[in-house]
Amino acid sequence: MSKNLKSVASVFSAVLFLMPLFFSCGSVPEEIPEMTSQELIQNGQANFESGNYRLALAYYNTAVERFSDWTDVYIEARYEIGHIYMKQKKYSLAEPVFTEILDIYRNSRPGLYPAAYKKLSEIELAKIPHKKQG
Repeated sequence: MSKNLKSVASVFSAVLFLMPLFFSCGSVPEEIPEMTSQELIQNGQANFESGNYRLALAYYNTAVERFSDWTDVYIEARYEIGHIYMKQKKYSLAEPVFTEILDIYRNSRPGLYPAAYKKLSEIELAKIPHKKQG
């Protein structure tokens, strides 16, 4: 391999390595490709863990839209959305999410959906600071 070709190959490798970093820094695709509900949730979690809340929200909102008839998926995705709002201290956005989740549990047969999201939603709601009335 010639010296110039090695140089081009090195630059190309570096670009391929760095490309995900450029596209993951707040960039949200116009449309999320077809995925299973679990893939959407996992992608949301991976982006949340890497600090890309905008892309995480895009995956979770896509799960909510595409799987709105699957209440267990809906609850999980909505909880994760509320959790991101809490991390961002956007309490006015988080509160209705957790309230909605608790309403779903109140209006459904006990044991129908995973109890963890009910308990987690109660915990998150309790963390929301409320203005003192006076």
